[in-house]
Amino acid sequence: MTAAGRPRKPSIDEAILDAFAELVVERGYTRVTVDDVVDRAGSNKPAFYRRFRDLADVVPRLLAERHGLDADIDTGSLVEDLLEVQRRQLALFTDPAVSRGLIGWAAYVSAHPERAEPFVSSYLAPRRAFTHVILARAVARGEIREGADADWIADLLTGPLLMRVTLPGLPPITEELVVLTVTAALDALGLARTA
Repeated sequence: MTAAGRPRKPSIDEAILDAFAELVVERGYTRVTVDDVVDRAGSNKPAFYRRFRDLADVVPRLLAERHGLDADIDTGSLVEDLLEVQRRQLALFTDPAVSRGLIGWAAYVSAHPERAEPFVSSYLAPRRAFTHVILARAVARGEIREGADADWIADLLTGPLLMRVTLPGLPPITEELVVLTVTAALDALGLARTA
């Protein structure tokens, strides 16, 4: 059985994502409308609404397309896996569409918590779940003991970067911060070595 309606054109999906990202960089999340996005994309509202419920639905898709879900990380080493996760988070949090749009998007989903569900289920949850995979592999390799709190490690890795991108007056996210966050995670896991 096939779905009713016209098939989706990948080029329209890409045009909508690109238009949304460009507009967020130019204006910030709260000043972008669906009309703006479809105009910039050279598309129309029906095409947009066949793909997304609203602009909040665009966010997880854009993040996944640009920054992935980390499921391909497997260096054979806990230290190197965590460094790769953080390098990708460095790219994520320094992406202008993220740094310019994060606060406005977060304010919107705070006021409309049900609109955070697509982000949580299709982007945040898979990325956080992969921390469990990384730690389970480290246990199997004998690098760490069982029982580590993978959710805490995910928070420990992401928290400092998130602070740097959202709070005014803090220094930018750097490769040095990436190394410091991994070192802190290794310390929390009981490893006395640095990244």
